[in-house]
Amino acid sequence: MFIIDQNGKEIEVTDLRLAIMQADDYRHYQLRGSAHKDYNRRQQAYWEDIYVKLMILAEHAIPADNQPNER
Repeated sequence: MFIIDQNGKEIEVTDLRLAIMQADDYRHYQLRGSAHKDYNRRQQAYWEDIYVKLMILAEHAIPADNQPNER
């Protein structure tokens, strides 16, 4: 499976569940201090985009019979 990042780079996803967990973690990381504000904003946007794309991929990759039951 592949996704395309914001820079147009194709990224191979070999372990979807792990990739989702990692992207979820990375989208919350921030460097301290106002000097890093722009960097933090760009990184958060990048990882949020990756996370959303992975979640969309997961919706289509996991068979319906393996979906959690909604009650």
